Amino acid sequence: MQFEYTDEQTELEKLFGGFRHINAFGAIVRGDADRLLKLIETAGVPPRTTVYINSPGGDAEEGIKLGCVIRTYGLETSIGTYALEPINDDDLIVARTLSSGKCLSAATLMFAGGRLRHFPDGARFGVHRFAYKNPVPEDVEKSQVLSAGIAEFLDQMGVSLGFLSLSAGTASDKHLELGEDELREHRMVTGGATEVVWGTEMRSQMLYVRGTRDSVYGRHKVILTHAKDVGFMFFAVIEAQGRQDELCNFGVVEIVVNGEDQRIDISWRCSREPNNVDVVLMAKLTEEEARQLAYSNSFGVQIRASKEAEVFLGVSAMDTEGGQESLRSLYENMKTSSAPIT
Repeated sequence: MQFEYTDEQTELEKLFGGFRHINAFGAIVRGDADRLLKLIETAGVPPRTTVYINSPGGDAEEGIKLGCVIRTYGLETSIGTYALEPINDDDLIVARTLSSGKCLSAATLMFAGGRLRHFPDGARFGVHRFAYKNPVPEDVEKSQVLSAGIAEFLDQMGVSLGFLSLSAGTASDKHLELGEDELREHRMVTGGATEVVWGTEMRSQMLYVRGTRDSVYGRHKVILTHAKDVGFMFFAVIEAQGRQDELCNFGVVEIVVNGEDQRIDISWRCSREPNNVDVVLMAKLTEEEARQLAYSNSFGVQIRASKEAEVFLGVSAMDTEGGQESLRSLYENMKTSSAPIT
């Protein structure tokens, strides 16, 4: 496989950012992951750069390694080849053209490594059962180990194991081509945002219920927690994307509930601290405010320069469908009031 990195071409592109991509094309062979890693480190490829894949597949184990490199460095994936148009001296932004491509066999494992995964018009995405060429008896055991490794990798990447079933059910000399809707159903394609993943954790006498979502605006978390001797609290972990100052200093901070139907103003009682690439926000809640979050359909946090500002930073309200039982259990078990829930 060959790799080509293109960064910003003009001063305006450097100012706005985001005009970067890697083209990855050709068959996947041993050593490709090391070559991609070397390119990323040598060129200083930043997170969120999109890797455009155009490949018939190849070595499945190397496909997993490529996917791991892509995820480690926070890159996104798409399908096709992205090319610059001829550059003129007076261009403020250089035109780019995406040619359709294919992502087949082992290349789908590479694709799965994307932090976000995109499916452009005209793309081809094909899967089949992975098998060793010219198998010998020892390869049966190796195939079983490979299948287990693929299943573990896909699970870590947030892809439904139903996707693996589609692959396993297709002969190794054929391809089952999948469309965007089916790939979204199996969480192989995310588009601009992943589904919200809810989890529960206990640490240092604190019980957390946490929702996590990745999107073009960053990887974000919203957390409802209860701590001994403190009570209910709200946390948000916001990937700042270079906006630490605004996130820490804008004057209006509101928890938004059920989309934006309800707002809880925490401007005067929240703390905000930079933490590497993130900003961590924390505010103590009343029991009634905790109840509103626990029994909501969604919640997030908006940080604005003023009440009149239409643009906000922070976390768009996250759907609580996958975490409602945990959120409500946390509230019901930790509340001190015996007032009935309506």
